[in-house]
Amino acid sequence: MAKIVAFSLPIDLNQLNEVYELYIAGVSREDARTRLDEQISQHLSSKDTIRKTRTILLNVWYDGESSIHDSAVEAARYLTRSERLPAHWAMMLMRFPIFKDLCIVLGNLYELKDCVSAAQIKKEVFNKWGARSTLETSLSKNLKTLRDVGAIKCADKSANYEKCVHTISDPNAVALLFASILLATEQQYMTWESFISHPANFPFSICNVTQADMAAVPYLAMERMGEQVVFRVISPLS
Repeated sequence: MAKIVAFSLPIDLNQLNEVYELYIAGVSREDARTRLDEQISQHLSSKDTIRKTRTILLNVWYDGESSIHDSAVEAARYLTRSERLPAHWAMMLMRFPIFKDLCIVLGNLYELKDCVSAAQIKKEVFNKWGARSTLETSLSKNLKTLRDVGAIKCADKSANYEKCVHTISDPNAVALLFASILLATEQQYMTWESFISHPANFPFSICNVTQADMAAVPYLAMERMGEQVVFRVISPLS
């Protein structure tokens, strides 16, 4: 069965912050729909596009709650608007398989070169998902999302992209990314070193956060496996 493409329009960091702030303010889903429609309609006129954009935004923070949702809400609560990208990123990795796979593709490509082309990205994503017109459209919108949240930037007038680096020094934000990558990639455990170098982390540089900090996180369990120290997500999260 073909994978479902559910992320077919671009969203930006301001929109993600808006829907998060509606959620933590206790705004109901129905009222959030109305407010988001009003905000989105300031920039878009098509009712169908407004509806689809709003649906994506609600899905990040309101819909389909996962075991990591409450931890993400709390982690983002103590971050400024400009610092919340890791929390939004973690949720999108969990919510949207196409976003997760695109991030992994980009991370792997950036390990080889500093600048990657749209053609290279498309080839690698199609290798994972198969060549479909709906996927090609979604891919372009996901790339625009990555630009609009500040994860990548256009390197020149052609379709080439460089990554933008964001430093994270908040242990809760780092732990959230760690757990989301474990869950999104369906891995039972992962070493700290593997997490740090994971391609889905490509825009983030982790600074002044250590393995010991992760050991203190309630929803991550640190265990010894042979000669390695690994982490796993405790489920259900408490």
